Amino acid sequence: YSILTGRPVFMYTNDKSRLRAKCVAPCPWFVYASKVPALNNSDFVLKTLNDVHNHCSHAWKNKHMSTSWLANRYEDQIKSNMDMPAKQIRQAVDEQYKCEISRSMAYKARTKARKNIKGSVAEQYAFVWEYAAELQRTHPNTTIDIQYNPRNDPDERPTFTRFYCCLGPLKKGVNEGCRPIIALDGCHTKGAYPGQLLTAIGPDPNNGWWPIAWAVVEKEAREQWHWFLSLLIKDLQIATASSHYTFISDQQKVKHSYLIIIVDISYYLVY
Repeated sequence: YSILTGRPVFMYTNDKSRLRAKCVAPCPWFVYASKVPALNNSDFVLKTLNDVHNHCSHAWKNKHMSTSWLANRYEDQIKSNMDMPAKQIRQAVDEQYKCEISRSMAYKARTKARKNIKGSVAEQYAFVWEYAAELQRTHPNTTIDIQYNPRNDPDERPTFTRFYCCLGPLKKGVNEGCRPIIALDGCHTKGAYPGQLLTAIGPDPNNGWWPIAWAVVEKEAREQWHWFLSLLIKDLQIATASSHYTFISDQQKVKHSYLIIIVDISYYLVY
């Protein structure tokens, strides 16, 4: 009630079956409610109410307005706009409930609403094996390698570390139509669990870029690149002794325009 009216209502000691609240003195507003066994103890029934507010001012700060309550209240609005600004949330609370909330509370409410909509990141990692099985079912000849650190306790979930994916149709396109040039690069991934995204792409006959394989690793280092390239070489059946492939890495600092020229020259040299 204090949230709906913006009044300084205080909750007294309550339990699971009884609720009592009173406005700040000397305001006479008072309410008492309890659960009735005849109604299966599902709802509170109003027993006593003095619905008169006197000698009390408007409360702009309300401790009963928590981030969880805000997340549940504005979940539909945030679902339609996942990047809903905190300023817009604060304005909606001010217009609808005549209360003020801080920016940090608005950010936390939006984060909880996103979690309720999308689910937590930790829970999504538990489905990585189901995700891999679905990719292999829908895309024949797909190669997926998952690395993880096992837990000491058998009841705990293992810790995810790496994920490699090379889809079967992409693998077939590289072997049958793409030029023998592979560009390698890596970038940072943001979020609750940051890491590195390693990619391998190549030029197709139309001078477009053909994705070959990608991997998520814990960091970009020699060990991770060796693991990624070993799987890539095996997928593309590249003979290391007599390979005709040309590899381009981001360490060469080649601009995009020059990279197109290198691709075209390499095409004529190879073919």
